[in-house]
Amino acid sequence: MMPATSTRIAVLLLCAIAAVNGRAQETEVSPEPTAPNLGSLQTNWWAYFEGNYTEVEPRVNAFLEAAGVQIADLAPQNQGIAQSILDAVGDNLNALLALRDEPELTPQELPPAAASYSIEDLLGLAATAREARGSAAQERLEVEREERILAGTNRRRDAAFKDYLDAAAGDESWLAALRLLRARSAQAISERRLELLTNSFDRATAYAEATVARVELASDRLATTADEAALDELVKRVDDAQRRVESAREELRAAQIAASGLNLETAQGRSQQRLQQQRLLSAEIRLALDEVALAHAQAQRWWTELTLNKGAEADALADQALAWSEFVRELGQRAPVWKRDTEDELLAVQSANRDGLDRESRRLLDQRLGTAQETLAQVGELDTEVADLELLMLVVDNAAAEYAGALKSWLAAISRSLKTAYIRASDLTDLTLFSIGETPVTGGDILRILVILAVALLLSRGVQHAIRRVRATESSGTQASLYTVGRLTHYTIIILAVVIALSSVGLDFGNLALVAGALSVGIGFGLQSIVNNFVSGLIILFEHSLRVGDYIELDTGLTGTVKAINVRSTLINTNDNIDIVVPNSEFVTARLTNWTLGERTLRVRIPFGVAYGSDKELVKKAALEAVTDVPYTLTNMKGREPDVWLVEFGDNSLNFLLLVWVNRQGARRPTRTRAAYLWALEDKLSEYGIEIPFPQRDLHLRSGWPER
Repeated sequence: MMPATSTRIAVLLLCAIAAVNGRAQETEVSPEPTAPNLGSLQTNWWAYFEGNYTEVEPRVNAFLEAAGVQIADLAPQNQGIAQSILDAVGDNLNALLALRDEPELTPQELPPAAASYSIEDLLGLAATAREARGSAAQERLEVEREERILAGTNRRRDAAFKDYLDAAAGDESWLAALRLLRARSAQAISERRLELLTNSFDRATAYAEATVARVELASDRLATTADEAALDELVKRVDDAQRRVESAREELRAAQIAASGLNLETAQGRSQQRLQQQRLLSAEIRLALDEVALAHAQAQRWWTELTLNKGAEADALADQALAWSEFVRELGQRAPVWKRDTEDELLAVQSANRDGLDRESRRLLDQRLGTAQETLAQVGELDTEVADLELLMLVVDNAAAEYAGALKSWLAAISRSLKTAYIRASDLTDLTLFSIGETPVTGGDILRILVILAVALLLSRGVQHAIRRVRATESSGTQASLYTVGRLTHYTIIILAVVIALSSVGLDFGNLALVAGALSVGIGFGLQSIVNNFVSGLIILFEHSLRVGDYIELDTGLTGTVKAINVRSTLINTNDNIDIVVPNSEFVTARLTNWTLGERTLRVRIPFGVAYGSDKELVKKAALEAVTDVPYTLTNMKGREPDVWLVEFGDNSLNFLLLVWVNRQGARRPTRTRAAYLWALEDKLSEYGIEIPFPQRDLHLRSGWPER
């Protein structure tokens, strides 16, 4: 128990000592800071000017008075400079004191939230929110501007401090210290201004956020006290707005007529033209304002009908909401253009030189200036009205969703999204991409070309598929003809599709001279080889000198089976199952060996030799028996029996030639066929004991060898 008691007593003693020290520190009085000595500034010299207004004001006055006395100790040529700098320092310090004495601004507060709001209340709150956001944005610009100013004063303060460190003793050091004080006081003014502006910006931002939240709350608590009479009044308001829209359209047509047909030969005529164009722009904006006002009235009428449970038609409301959405999107695209054109006109009028102008020209400039300013104000008003319309659209959507129920509102939202996507796609198809002559080509034209070509390709593939099915049941000659028909049909369909597709976008094929000229230029600059191969392919197809399935051999030694004859090239498959693409022109300009052009069978020649003294009849018998053992031998065909010829008395052997007609498989594999017959010949000759000779050489030794 004793250790715990000792610990408790020690803690109490420490707490008592701490309390006594705290009271002692509270009773201590901070020492009064000393005025900065301009002859030798201390490290914390600026602390003399820090504090509240009551504390710092007498210090400032005392310092300025003392510094004014010290100026008399300077050299006469430096006294005027010092007095000028000291006056600036005094102005800065007094301005700093005024800023420090600036009272704190009272934050703006919204009135307490109401239990319910009307449409008018909602629109009023929306206007307040826009004004608050605009004020906050302006405050933000002021803060950013003051930050740039503070950065500049910091640089000047640093430069003045460096000059003070580098200054020599005496008057130069005293003047450098005074300049440093001027720079530091300017920096303090900028810091205080930035602090005040930042606080003001924070308050403005908080108020803007509060107004936006109040608008959302008012939207949720929106209610109406309207009755049948109020609804009739809204219907009348819609009719009046519709009449104003029609009147604005008439004014727009009049402005369009007035903007055309002016004299542009003189400066006054050009100025009048610019005035009429600006008036036309103003008429367009007035029409947009009247259309927005009509949409406001329509939205309020729809909302009133929904809240009064008048059974609004869902389809009509959905179409109306889609029309509002597209109208707002269109204005969002056109309003920046109107504003930019108006600002350009305003700048042009303000920068115009009025010297030497007559009264009429000056009057036109004044009219242009007034019209541009009025138009710019209309653009700002349009932005406000469009923002209100978007808010009303949201209110109507919420009321419609509550009236229709969750499922119907969800389906309506999907339908509206699909319609919006369709409208966006339609806008893209109507967008002009380029022009052919005087005919514009839009995205829809390009889409139509792609559809036509896609249909043509599908049709061509269908025709070729049908032809391939017919080819499978026909003979080889008919198959080649059907292949040619299929390729020509493909080319014809594609060419017709290209002509139809290009004609659909306005390309005139009647002027064949231009088409031929363009084609000639294209051929001359790089299409010559392509055209040559294309024409060669047509020649091959029509001439039937080369068909799919033929076994061919080129001068280069390439052998293989023809797999396909395309537009530019022919595909050859070798016996090693390698596909080789050969340009069509090589089959027309070079010598080609077609082993299976007329028939699918051919005769091969197998040379061999036996030793002198061998029985010729036995050799022939062995060779003919060897032929029967090879599966490539063509049998049971009169006039194409195998035969053996003695063709030469060689240096070392009797040379024979075996002639054999081979079938289609043997014709397509010449190397394998030759190897098979040589293999069988060697077996039969060995079986009958017939010798296959090899060259004999006699060695003659000359005399005169040296004796050992």
